[in-house]
Amino acid sequence: MEKEENIAFIWLVTFWALNYPLVKIALAYIDPYFLTFLRLFLTVVFLFAVTPKSFKPIKGLKPNFFLFLFSFLGIYCGWTLWYLGENYISSSLSVILMYTYPIIAVVLSALILKEKVTKTKILGTVVGFMGIFVIFFKEVRFDNVFAMLFVIGSAFSWALSIMVYKKYLLSYDYRRVNAYQMLYSLPLSILFFPFFNIRSLLYPFFWEIMLMIAVPGTALTFLAYVYLYSKYEVSTITPYLFIVPALSVLFSFIIFREYLSFNEIIGFLLVSFGIYLSSK
Repeated sequence: MEKEENIAFIWLVTFWALNYPLVKIALAYIDPYFLTFLRLFLTVVFLFAVTPKSFKPIKGLKPNFFLFLFSFLGIYCGWTLWYLGENYISSSLSVILMYTYPIIAVVLSALILKEKVTKTKILGTVVGFMGIFVIFFKEVRFDNVFAMLFVIGSAFSWALSIMVYKKYLLSYDYRRVNAYQMLYSLPLSILFFPFFNIRSLLYPFFWEIMLMIAVPGTALTFLAYVYLYSKYEVSTITPYLFIVPALSVLFSFIIFREYLSFNEIIGFLLVSFGIYLSSK
């Protein structure tokens, strides 16, 4: 990777990892529907204030349809299904199920994009997922099948969205694609307005958490996410995303004082080895 791409990747995995404990805190204050809306609203406001040219209209019905589809699958469905599921299952199980995403994405990239996926990349992806499984399995409770399906649905929707981007939107500027994926999901998030819980808006700590989630954790991380996928194949990038849940364990240790277990150390080693194999 070039210097700019390394910076984008470090930013992406760091703030996505931090989002896991932050989202868990936010869900203690508001419901999943309102969290989706507020995260999108703050993200769009920030992007419009900082990069207004990103919202320059993209002409043509076809590209806008695929922009909407990319947004609907990756942002609206991905977030909403994830939040709904995490409300009813442990965060550990949620992470394991959510990070079936790299496996699904690698399979779809071979089927839909006809990317050449080597045996070493497949093995690396599987080993990386085994690492995530080892890290989080000890705390897993299989107590709600429907919630589990929500999170798996989120992972599948997220993986499908990047197929849409790579197949139909790769020729468009990544900054505009990122801006419009947020903008198109915003009105959809208002559909659940009757379910919004707005009683927690007076807490300053809540707004600090939301700004962290929305600005460095969404506006800038998704910009880095689209940028990296504009440069590399899906099967090249996705295995590296196993770093995200592994880092989230470290952030949970810092924020919640949760100590690293033997399982977590072994899981970290498996994730590292999986990423090493995937890079070959």
